[in-house]
Amino acid sequence: MKNRIAKIVSIVMALSLALPLMSGCTGRGEGASRTETLTIYHAGSLYAPFKDLEIEFEATHPAVDILCESGGSAKMINKTIARERAGEVPPDIIASADYKFIPDRLYENGYADWCIGFARNAMVLCYRDGAPGSDAIVNGSRTWYDVLRNDSVKYGHSNPDDDPCGYRTPMVIQLAQKYYYDNATEFGLSPDPNADGLYDSLIPGSEHEKGRIGGASEARPGGSVERVRSKSVELIHLLDSGDLDYAFEYRSVAVQHELNFIELDDHINLSKTSMELPDVEDFYEQASIEIIKEAGPPPTYQTEKGRPIVYGITIPSHAKNKDLAVEFIKLLLSDTGRNVMEVKNGQLFLETLLCDHPENLPIQLKEIV
Repeated sequence: MKNRIAKIVSIVMALSLALPLMSGCTGRGEGASRTETLTIYHAGSLYAPFKDLEIEFEATHPAVDILCESGGSAKMINKTIARERAGEVPPDIIASADYKFIPDRLYENGYADWCIGFARNAMVLCYRDGAPGSDAIVNGSRTWYDVLRNDSVKYGHSNPDDDPCGYRTPMVIQLAQKYYYDNATEFGLSPDPNADGLYDSLIPGSEHEKGRIGGASEARPGGSVERVRSKSVELIHLLDSGDLDYAFEYRSVAVQHELNFIELDDHINLSKTSMELPDVEDFYEQASIEIIKEAGPPPTYQTEKGRPIVYGITIPSHAKNKDLAVEFIKLLLSDTGRNVMEVKNGQLFLETLLCDHPENLPIQLKEIV
């Protein structure tokens, strides 16, 4: 009898642990009553708005359970490619924090053949309450890069090979060096010695080590420490715990999590197009970093250049639930979706949607884009 009771208790405990794994983005255990699933791989910075969109979508599609997986965009796309190569079904939707990742990595093997650019973002520097030097940065008596370089602080960013926010951080620092020192006179500024050699100081190491190794560096006399995590949203917990003083994040993430943040100049925050700020895209392109394209061994690399931050979305060619995927994207691009993204989550839509191959769009999306 005791063995039977113990067995029943074990089963109940196992079920209680399994139920949360069956829910979607929001963690609600409603999947058991639903008969269809929509699987979405998306950038970590889209977690909050896509959680809200899941609620909206499931309210009008009661038979559908949305299953989201978030992470660095490169990591999510590489996982999709791995599934395709293994003969497994890919996700129904991929949403990347870098519009160009989708054509660059999925088109070559026929895994996708269109991409819609729908949202924009900006890089900012977040800081915890009481972070050393933050008051001086906010009141304008010191620059953010002076503090990171010369004070005993801990600053972080995500891994360039996993997450677009990770490779955009080195680009921001490269552009800051050019804007505030190397080319300062071209912008009507006096060259700031604190920006001289800034990139090698804040992001040390060889080309394929930069932004990955972290740690202290003799190039930073104040004893500051660089920390690296796989995706940018992981840095939020480190700010909350005090294990980080500063973190490079997307502006939308900072707004969604009510973080303190410092706005960066438009010439370095990767937020503008040349239509908005003349010639800024040419300036952005002067920043670059090599990131892993294929893990290998040996790994192969591709060069990413600075460009405005534009988010992209697509439906993989071999997706199982294309009709549902189209319905979700229609919601995202609707007035309701715009309100979720912009008003509720602080992530601006593009004024005009982008699409590289409109001829390949599903018919229902051709009417929108």
